[in-house]
Amino acid sequence: MRIDLHLHTSASIDGVHSPKTMVRAAKERGLSGIAITDHDSIDGWKQGIKAGKEFDMLVVRGEEVNVYKDGRVVAHVLGLFLSEAVRAKTMPEVAEDIHSQGGLAVIAHPLDRWRGKYEDLKKYLGYFDGVEVLNGHTPFFKDNQIAREFALRNHKPMTGGSDAHSKYEIGCAYTEARASDLEEFRKALIKGKTKPMGGKVNLMLHVFSALSKRGLYPKEKF
Repeated sequence: MRIDLHLHTSASIDGVHSPKTMVRAAKERGLSGIAITDHDSIDGWKQGIKAGKEFDMLVVRGEEVNVYKDGRVVAHVLGLFLSEAVRAKTMPEVAEDIHSQGGLAVIAHPLDRWRGKYEDLKKYLGYFDGVEVLNGHTPFFKDNQIAREFALRNHKPMTGGSDAHSKYEIGCAYTEARASDLEEFRKALIKGKTKPMGGKVNLMLHVFSALSKRGLYPKEKF
């Protein structure tokens, strides 16, 4: 089973295409499913899950949560297998909120030099369940490699995701596991039986998120 565990729809501030379009694109690329992980939003879930049924695709309810310390963002956490929005803002509270829902907390692109090396990363170890070691929007391969080494050194399960902000980027990176449904996939992640696969998004495609964030690219309605 292959699932892109990190992508953004038009429900996200920097996403372009609707949840339905993203699900359809993932189907066309041969994926088993996707996780909808919009920035601090779950508005795309409803349409995404409906589209999943229409296209026979698995859809993980997720969210990319900003983690704050002293008024500034110090980390991004992917909440996966959620049942509601994450309202907390600090690392201990974000992890507690995600776990109280039966979800999993994965630290996103933790060592990407363009998005900041998160302080206290080792200190956060007890709060998250996995490390995103292959992020399609991380431009320098070495940064993903360092994240992988960090995960291996600290015995943390590893994930991969495209971090797509448009339909053109979906599936460039994904997470593979031997599973027949989402519950088996979730258990495989907990046990560290997942395999990050794929590569990087073409740098030219980063323009979609940049323009969308500034309101310069039309968002697809959902």
